[in-house]
Amino acid sequence: MPIFKTMSHLSANKYLVAVSNVFLMALPLVLISTFCELVALVCDHFNFNDFGKTAHYVGQVTGIMIPILVNFYLSTYLSAVKRIPKGTVIATSLTVFFIVSYQWNLVSPLIPLPNSFPLALLTAYISCEIIANLKKITIFKTKTGHSFIDISMSMLAGSIVTILMAFSISSLVRKVFEHLSTFVSWSFIPRLDPTSFLDGLIYEVLRGLLWSVGVNGHNILHSYKMDLYNITMVNITEWHNFGVDLNILSTNFYDFFTGIGGSGNMLSLVICMLFFAKSKGYKLLAKASFILCLFNVNEPILYGIPVIFNPIMLVPFLLVPVVSFIIAYGAIYFGIVPPLNEVYSWLMPPFVSGYMATGGAISGAVLQLVLVLIGAAIYLPFFKLMDKRSLGVGISDIFSNRLFTSDEIEVKTRLTSFIPSLHNNLAAQREIEKLQNEGEFILYFQPQVDIENNKVAGCEALLRFKNNQGKVLPPTFIAAFNQLGLMPELDLWVLDKAIQAAEKFIVVNPNFKLSVNISPDTVLSKNFVKIVKNRILDSSLSFCHIELEFTEELLILDEAKVAQVMLELQCLGISVALDDFGTGYSSLAYLSRFEFNKVKIDRSLVLNLDSQRGRELFKLAVQLGKITQADIVVEGVEQQSELNFIASLGVRYIQGFYFYQPMDESELFKRGLLALPVYEVVDN
Repeated sequence: MPIFKTMSHLSANKYLVAVSNVFLMALPLVLISTFCELVALVCDHFNFNDFGKTAHYVGQVTGIMIPILVNFYLSTYLSAVKRIPKGTVIATSLTVFFIVSYQWNLVSPLIPLPNSFPLALLTAYISCEIIANLKKITIFKTKTGHSFIDISMSMLAGSIVTILMAFSISSLVRKVFEHLSTFVSWSFIPRLDPTSFLDGLIYEVLRGLLWSVGVNGHNILHSYKMDLYNITMVNITEWHNFGVDLNILSTNFYDFFTGIGGSGNMLSLVICMLFFAKSKGYKLLAKASFILCLFNVNEPILYGIPVIFNPIMLVPFLLVPVVSFIIAYGAIYFGIVPPLNEVYSWLMPPFVSGYMATGGAISGAVLQLVLVLIGAAIYLPFFKLMDKRSLGVGISDIFSNRLFTSDEIEVKTRLTSFIPSLHNNLAAQREIEKLQNEGEFILYFQPQVDIENNKVAGCEALLRFKNNQGKVLPPTFIAAFNQLGLMPELDLWVLDKAIQAAEKFIVVNPNFKLSVNISPDTVLSKNFVKIVKNRILDSSLSFCHIELEFTEELLILDEAKVAQVMLELQCLGISVALDDFGTGYSSLAYLSRFEFNKVKIDRSLVLNLDSQRGRELFKLAVQLGKITQADIVVEGVEQQSELNFIASLGVRYIQGFYFYQPMDESELFKRGLLALPVYEVVDN
């Protein structure tokens, strides 16, 4: 889908990512400001006037500080991207922001601080670009070895030049505009009319589009809302004094009819999540956000689902407010609902606000209820698709019965709010869906040879992908599954298939053991041991026929949990092996802390056997393994000289191309490897 690709590209743009994350970082201050305004509203209702005034003042001040914080955060990010001293960029950017805001009268009337969000972003970008280009000039360069004073003076010079340039450019542009204004009419420039039906729709769509890329549309379009507020106050005053008709569109029209629960009529989406979500993550998010949505605060939902940069949720997010706008406008126009005749805080809860703002008309609250239900009906099919794709950003139908079936394991739902992760998830999703359409996953088996008895003692199950042309490919796709949090599903699918194969193997060789690699996410997931136990009990295998391989990465994550899991598995009779021994920085420490049944020495140590130091290190690894009383398996043996040296150390089990490459199940039986002695090297 073109829109899907477009949103994916947008989510990869580092500057859009920066803007989105900057607003996300400013979210705590937004919530503090909102909370203070809410407290002020409650205090006013109960006549706690002094406390209410204080809360209202704090709420307004923190709200005014948000553009400054946005400028600060963006400057910090850009300084890292451009590799410029952070302090220089922040100080310069803030200074330019204050100067230009004062020149263009973009200052809050409450407190003389800059209050323009677009200018906050623009001055940060421009300041950083100027400083970055100045650094290319010799006199502004800071070189290694220079004294602190020299570096400081160089940075100060660059900062001063940037401020002067920004001041000069801003002054020049302002003078040009003032000069042109004396003989040029600017009426040809389109300007939204706050009382126009069509312009109101345009405003609503623009606000939604800005939110869809993570930018607070209300703040960016603040001037429109301020014009509408002023018009509304004059209109209501004239209605009270002279009986003039009330306007249909007022400042609260958007708050109470197209922003029920926040932009996008988010209360409708929260209701969908509460009643129809199958994902525990979405249900939890809905419960946590419901109270906030009752006061029209929707940022947790916007960044939690997420709605931003989300091609699935973009359509209803834009459509629901537009439909609500048309219905509400029509209801007032045709006299079904009276026009809004008072101005209330945007924090006033739905239904109460509709009743109060229409002068106590029940029809106002009923209209809001109708809009919420219609919005929920529009959101529902899109949300169901999101719910179905609740692992990461969505995985279409890869969990079909043909591929994976697991209703016992609790898989983490990734409701990511970090845009770079979202982009990575989109790419991973496409890779897995491509695999789904182009072939199937299969298991290969690599024999582990008992060189003392010349027999195949067991096999390691290895995941492979077989495309539609019959070509078998290595598991390069593992990273995509890991990115989306799907390793538990993948591991359990492999375990199921391995058990099915092992049931056939033990008919030929009752002592056969099959090893299966298990990822850290799976081992640490809920009820892992219970799931493995049930899988084996449902088969004809005994617990001793299965061996699970853990990596050092798992041991680092949660030692206590891993120790408990290992103990439970071993009490059942399931062997646990330490895979890739010798590759981690702390493998020795883990050998002393955990009771492994088997230690698998990694091929990286085998590759160094041609040197004396390499042989000594390998010998030490074998000795350490033997101290633990664990069986030793050496992986990656390919040459006779390697085999001879390893055998001389008393190692019994070998896995590598010297004996066998990985092969499918039918090849194992065809070559009679499950029971016959290995008298000679097999031709691979």
